Amino acid sequence: MREEYERRQDELRRLAAGAGLRGVLAWSRGGSTHDHYADVYYLTGFYQHQPAVPDEPGRWQAQGHAALLLPVDGPALLLTGDGESQDPQPAAARLNTPFPVDALGEQIRLTLPPGRVGVLGCAAMGAPWWCRLRSVLPGHELVGADDLGHRMRRIKSPAEQDLLRAAGTLGARAMRAALDAAVPGATEAESAAAAVAEIVRGGGAYYGMGVSSGAASHTFAASGPAPYSAERRLAVGDLFRMDLYGSLGGYLFDLARTTVVGTEPTAEQRALLDAVRDSVLAGVEILRPGRRFGEVARRCQEVFDRSAFVARHGRPDSQLGGAWGHGLGLSFEPPWIAEDGAYADERVEAGMCVALERRIALPMVGGANYEDDILVTDTGPEIITPS
Repeated sequence: MREEYERRQDELRRLAAGAGLRGVLAWSRGGSTHDHYADVYYLTGFYQHQPAVPDEPGRWQAQGHAALLLPVDGPALLLTGDGESQDPQPAAARLNTPFPVDALGEQIRLTLPPGRVGVLGCAAMGAPWWCRLRSVLPGHELVGADDLGHRMRRIKSPAEQDLLRAAGTLGARAMRAALDAAVPGATEAESAAAAVAEIVRGGGAYYGMGVSSGAASHTFAASGPAPYSAERRLAVGDLFRMDLYGSLGGYLFDLARTTVVGTEPTAEQRALLDAVRDSVLAGVEILRPGRRFGEVARRCQEVFDRSAFVARHGRPDSQLGGAWGHGLGLSFEPPWIAEDGAYADERVEAGMCVALERRIALPMVGGANYEDDILVTDTGPEIITPS
């Protein structure tokens, strides 16, 4: 695997040179969260599990973060405040320091000629650290370069596709466990616990979820830090919905399902459930190489607009800003699948992985989710989150 990481580093050097950059700084946040870890992990195989904590002058800086400095002409250097790592070791020389931002500034001055330096993981780099680097690097210009990372990760290798398949299978098992636990008298938290236990048992990492039920099923999740309620007990006839996301080997699964607790759906509930499922699966059918993402979104919308639910209630507001899904891999990432916007005219390619989804939220009716993860192959779509 080290050879693959080094190949990725060489590819990023090539892209950086083509963009007129002296080098690239990949910045990631770890701390057992899946937000913004992808760039360093993709390039080195290193994940920082130290929790992110505020800086303490004289003691530590940017704890819970890691940085990879990759000159266009020169070796990669990983900077982290972490201690020793278990095998496999990161695919880069490593500098452990309690002050990675200051050390990074020094390394940039020593190894990169004055000029533009691309930053991957801009959303994870706090303003004080960005400003600190700018103040000590008057001859270098830091520029956002997240598009380079997204471009590299867009088409998944055969090994990545296998990881995504395994992740999707694990996510589907976890969702099945959650729905099986959503019985009359159980709490939302008990159903959530069944999903998390299945993820951990399978060697995966829990990322997050949105859970709601009954009169609150039109909301995404409970308003407290826990996205589920330990007090709310499910009753016969309640809608119960879950949007669940986690990973295996760093690669995400992201799926959503809705059920009716303890009985068959009413006609109103059936219309709700059919609308979200049928519209998503209609998009899956045409998610093939050569299609435009705008076509996929339009197909989803057409089937949704013909549903019994829309006939009764009209078209509800989109819960994703008009998008019907997104790219998936080491993060939630482009392309965003919509009838218009930056990606509408881009074509589907074999090797892509996307999540197609729809959520309805009407306070007087209820809420429902349906979402599947799909690998695009040369012969068509492959759903990797089997119901």
